[in-house]
Amino acid sequence: MAKFVPSDDPNKADASPTKRFFVDIITRDIQLDEAIQDLVDNCVDGAKRLRPKGDYRGLKVEIEVTPNHFVISDNCGGIPLETARKYAFKFGRAAGFEETDHSVGQFGIGMKRALFKMGAYFEVSSTEPAAKFKIDVDIPLWLADEGNWDFPITDLEERKFQEAETGTTLRVTRLNVGVPERFGQDTFKSILSNNIRIAHAQPMAAGLEISFNGSAIIASVWQLKSSDSIQPVVKSYPDDLGGKALLTTRLHAGVAESSRQHAGWYIFCNGRCILEADQSKTTGWSEVDEGVAIPKYHNQFARFRGYAFLDSDDASLLPWNTTKTGLDEESPAYRRLKPRLIEAMRPIISFLNALDSEQDLEPADRVLTSAVASAPAVPLARLPERAAFVFQAPAKRGPPMSRIAYKKPKAEADKLLAAFNVKKLPDLGERSFEFAYENLVEDD
Repeated sequence: MAKFVPSDDPNKADASPTKRFFVDIITRDIQLDEAIQDLVDNCVDGAKRLRPKGDYRGLKVEIEVTPNHFVISDNCGGIPLETARKYAFKFGRAAGFEETDHSVGQFGIGMKRALFKMGAYFEVSSTEPAAKFKIDVDIPLWLADEGNWDFPITDLEERKFQEAETGTTLRVTRLNVGVPERFGQDTFKSILSNNIRIAHAQPMAAGLEISFNGSAIIASVWQLKSSDSIQPVVKSYPDDLGGKALLTTRLHAGVAESSRQHAGWYIFCNGRCILEADQSKTTGWSEVDEGVAIPKYHNQFARFRGYAFLDSDDASLLPWNTTKTGLDEESPAYRRLKPRLIEAMRPIISFLNALDSEQDLEPADRVLTSAVASAPAVPLARLPERAAFVFQAPAKRGPPMSRIAYKKPKAEADKLLAAFNVKKLPDLGERSFEFAYENLVEDD
């Protein structure tokens, strides 16, 4: 039993923790939508345990948010009974816990933090291949019993269950103050749904179905423009950072449709989107590294898209923070990542500067603009490896052209039409220009 018993030794000061402190401290700095995404992360980890080869077709996560309750359920294999007994409900990752390869749940507080954040009562029902059980907790009563930190396991049934029967359901009721109001807001629900769509695009692309209040969430499709002229950078870096496994970083960067909202870097850790459309110094904007300078983001870079996928069997090697809303800039993985982002960006920034300068040219002379417009958008998975962004300008159709327009009295124009033996005014303009050029200009 997990109990904290104060010492009777008069020469010792009691330093045992209080439950209220733990609950307050782990829930203070996380938003409701972030807490719910932690629970989705657990479902994704269940899918990874159940289908380690990454084919999640047939697996589902269903989320229900109302002013009265919160429910998330999946058919992703359930919580192993021994994991529930020894690890899953501890505050922090305990020694001896065998992590799921490529896990997106690293720190061991996500589920508890989310449950405490939302309400005063929760139920966890799980069916795994060898057991079925339930955990239900009245949080105020649990807090009052200061010496006992355990959660009771009830309705235990140990027998063989088929894969189709397995899964986990979490239900939270008696919602905390302010939570029913947030759960009733259309804006909150829209933001939550969109954030899940972005954060979990990779597992959804692999077949995992996620629905929110009965409606399917459709995964984002990450694409870059690619053609004979425009070739995005696609580069991989395997790193040994001293963990039990390598950390592999794969970068895709290039140009896409112009969008100030969607431009920037997208950073993924084990398939979980940590940063979306980042345009800050965190991903190298307005930075200099080994003489390579990147300007501050502004609108002429609205076509820039960069995607960095960091993957490792050992999730502790990844540079994410505990809420998975940003990067740990002190981590070795981040210190290796940032110069690579800057290196990948530089030729794309130069290209976008040249593209912007074409705005002053005639449409027929906008070679870069035409090449971007005609290049198809290609999913990242179909892009070949390439060490750097490449643009090969198509051959120009002739020298840069200028448009000349002016007005003259009709009677005079009619006389010139007759003199040059032409019938249309555009033809008159060309013939009169050629006549003046031949008689007044000396070519070098």
